Amino acid sequence: MALPPDIQKQKIRKRLTGLEGKARLNEIKKILEELPGYKTGDYGQIRKSLMKEIETTKTRSKIKHQDWLGVSRQGHKQFCLVGAPSAGKSSLLSKLSGMKIKTAEYDFTTLKPIPAVVKLNGAQIQIVDLPGLIEGATEDAGRGKRLIGIVKNTDGILFMIDLAKDYSKAEKVYNELVKANIQKPIIFIGNKIDLPSANENAIKLKNKFKDLILLSTLTGEGIGYLKKEIWEKSNLIRVYTEKTDEPMILKKGSSVEDLVKKIHKNLLEKFKTAIISGPSAKFSNQRVGLNHTLKDNDKVEIVSER
Repeated sequence: MALPPDIQKQKIRKRLTGLEGKARLNEIKKILEELPGYKTGDYGQIRKSLMKEIETTKTRSKIKHQDWLGVSRQGHKQFCLVGAPSAGKSSLLSKLSGMKIKTAEYDFTTLKPIPAVVKLNGAQIQIVDLPGLIEGATEDAGRGKRLIGIVKNTDGILFMIDLAKDYSKAEKVYNELVKANIQKPIIFIGNKIDLPSANENAIKLKNKFKDLILLSTLTGEGIGYLKKEIWEKSNLIRVYTEKTDEPMILKKGSSVEDLVKKIHKNLLEKFKTAIISGPSAKFSNQRVGLNHTLKDNDKVEIVSER
């Protein structure tokens, strides 16, 4: 027996929500096959509407959405906030950056990537809040291919999970990243730990997702620990010199030569020695050459020839 037309329309809208491109076209074809074979009346109009939607979807698919997804890199490193819709990503970005970002208790509040720069230990870390990924993203559901393209080019992933909801959506989103073979440092974040209903999910998820960080974007609990993890995954170090007020930010494994080049390229020609104090030094005020490997929180004085 056919459903009342109004109910059928509601079900169709729900099935098409978040789908774009090939995934949307496939779903429309499935719906058309399932509908009663009426050619006139309300169901005839539904069929006509769906056929028109096929043409609209094909037209949209031909348009390149580079402006929609354009994210210019800023700072020393870039991390992407990834998760199912309405996991709390925008609230977290607002908490980390101080930016006022639109948030709401419904899905797909974020319609395009929102970048913000967060200062951590003197480094500029860009965090990009992506629209929620959904199951089928690797097949372009919810414009997933473009979003996954951004994730592939980032330096790290902040994977957000809503602990107060059924976490099966989060598992499906994570499976999309696995399908896309994304090999990036990842930090798993369980949000809304302040809610009583979150504790049971947190226990289960800790066994599934390695080193799950529990936090609340509402109370701020766990935010400090998250910042430490972002810094660790950034693969950066701070080096202090007598010439700069702020630390120089370098990649882990950088040498004195890398530091000298960063201060000024011409300084390398006059370099004589470096005086090191800190984690990489065997003793305070150790004199080293250009090949010496620096560590986080080293203090360096560059001695050059006059």
